[in-house]
Amino acid sequence: MKTVLSFIDWYLPGYKAGGTLKAFANQVAHFENDYKFKIITRNTDYCETEPYANVEADKWNKLAENVEVYYVSVPNVNYKNFKRLVSETSFDAVYIHGIYSMWFSILPIYLAKKKKAKRIVVAVHGMFGKHAISVKPAKKQIFAFAAKLMSFYKGVIFHAANQDEADDVENVAGPKAQVIIAEEMPMKMKMEAWKQRGKESGTLNLLSVARIAPEKNTRFAIEVLKGCTNGSIVYDIYGPVYEQEYWKECQDLIARLPKNVTVNYKGSIKGDLVLEAMTNYHFMFLPTTGENFGHTILESFMASTPVIISNKTPWQNLAQKQAGWEIPLDRTDVFVEKINEAAGLDQAAYDKLSQHALEFAWEFVNDKSIFEQNKRLFEHEK
Repeated sequence: MKTVLSFIDWYLPGYKAGGTLKAFANQVAHFENDYKFKIITRNTDYCETEPYANVEADKWNKLAENVEVYYVSVPNVNYKNFKRLVSETSFDAVYIHGIYSMWFSILPIYLAKKKKAKRIVVAVHGMFGKHAISVKPAKKQIFAFAAKLMSFYKGVIFHAANQDEADDVENVAGPKAQVIIAEEMPMKMKMEAWKQRGKESGTLNLLSVARIAPEKNTRFAIEVLKGCTNGSIVYDIYGPVYEQEYWKECQDLIARLPKNVTVNYKGSIKGDLVLEAMTNYHFMFLPTTGENFGHTILESFMASTPVIISNKTPWQNLAQKQAGWEIPLDRTDVFVEKINEAAGLDQAAYDKLSQHALEFAWEFVNDKSIFEQNKRLFEHEK
């Protein structure tokens, strides 16, 4: 069994880092009989300073038969320690998550090259997309320029989740960049049969599961709700607050919403509780500025919960599939129209959407080609 040495800023038992963590954890679970993973990560969760309670820092922890994790404490996030870890660890491939992290992306590439690693794979996780580069653009543009100048990514293989992301890689890293397209893997679990949930015309329960940040468009979602006057609407927001000033702007908007709309902040939710929570809602409402995949969107379908999202994700033609709607971000009026329409749905009309959402998830989860796509990441081409 081949060994994959992986670097990621945050890993299990963390859950606040969202899609990047979910994508990798899902992949590791699916490959339990195919690869051993030795994972180097922080001993704290995203936006947290308190170490995990049930892991031992600065040593290898066995999480599963094929998984060992080295949780690095803050004092040991340094060049000397990472150099030692790479030097002492035997591996067949290196798998790095993300682009801009000095300690868990940039330095590992340098160290892997220095050790003459046979295969270095970098999972992009949407970080070369326009929506991601627009956050702190100057630093990211300088990094991209320097990386090209120094041929930093020469010999590195990029993991893109779809063709759009592959195009983003070539736009940033250059047309000669090596790219393997492999769709991200769903949560490994036994999916439940469809169950009806109550829906009366004139009521609507919405949720969002995403960090509160400009790229997730939390403020835009609240602004949309200002125009929603059809029935009683509740919008529950789950996820860590990434920028306090941005969240303050959201709270100011919440205070001015019409009386028929209630917005509640629910804090962060553990990954293994997300699907169960989703079954308490009628729709996911996530007008994100961009996703290379969108794990919580897939999980919403898996929970039989249709979605109202932007058209900046891979999840397209939802109206045709009767699983929700994807809407351009410059059409606030359509967002309002669809939320009002959703509020007006009666039980029978809602049941059809809910059933189709689950059918859509079944179709994706049972696509065996996704497993083979991901396996190509760690195998030398024949």
